[in-house]
Amino acid sequence: MRVLNLIFVLMLLSGCGDPYSGGTLRIGHGGSGMNSDHPMNSEEALVNGLASGLHGIELDVQLTADSVLVAYHPDVLEELTACTGKVNAMTWAEIQNCPNVNEADNASAIVRLDQLLPILAENYPHADFTLDCKLFAQGEWWPYLRTYARALRRLNTKLPNKLIVECQVEDFLRLLQLEAPTLPLYLYGSDAEVSIRRAATSHFAGITLSANRLGRDDVTMAHELGLKVSAFNVSGYWSRWQALHAGVDRVQLDDISY
Repeated sequence: MRVLNLIFVLMLLSGCGDPYSGGTLRIGHGGSGMNSDHPMNSEEALVNGLASGLHGIELDVQLTADSVLVAYHPDVLEELTACTGKVNAMTWAEIQNCPNVNEADNASAIVRLDQLLPILAENYPHADFTLDCKLFAQGEWWPYLRTYARALRRLNTKLPNKLIVECQVEDFLRLLQLEAPTLPLYLYGSDAEVSIRRAATSHFAGITLSANRLGRDDVTMAHELGLKVSAFNVSGYWSRWQALHAGVDRVQLDDISY
């Protein structure tokens, strides 16, 4: 009986290998993932992700008071730095004095995109960059969005065919459609069917959802409507298997060793 049980378990495990992933692009979440020794969005994390052979990297993007795009995630600086307030309330010169001191032994400078990404694009010509745009406005909303969109247009001009933008705010994505019509836009959602239908109706390029909210039927529906699918919250074997089994186009890895 024990032998039969062992054979049964081995048969089950043999069917649980990774689905074919040849068409799925591997993207480093925050550069090297949440499980990396390097702080997410830091230059070290972004370089390490690409040096590890990934197809691309994802980074969180915000806008400074003088229209510089930088890599930073939280809505306020005090969460990771010794500075206070919103990124959008400070100039680039001021942001340079606000390194990330809370996620590593050594302080990590905030990255300026128009300085680092061209270097990475030259060193890793196969890679692309997913910009998760965080919208934390200091001041009036629509002028802020327009200024942000123009900054992305300038970066896209400098790095053609290298950028993807994802965002939760549909109004911002629609504004980007006008400012930078060649820029692929992904709607960052929480409900698969709702996000797919909204993205298709708005003629976006794709959707971004958590891997645990995506099934094969969802991805099939998205593909039939001409959308690409990117999955995040992929931190281990099972979430990776789930994303690949669903047939996503891009998987944002929190552990790039997988």
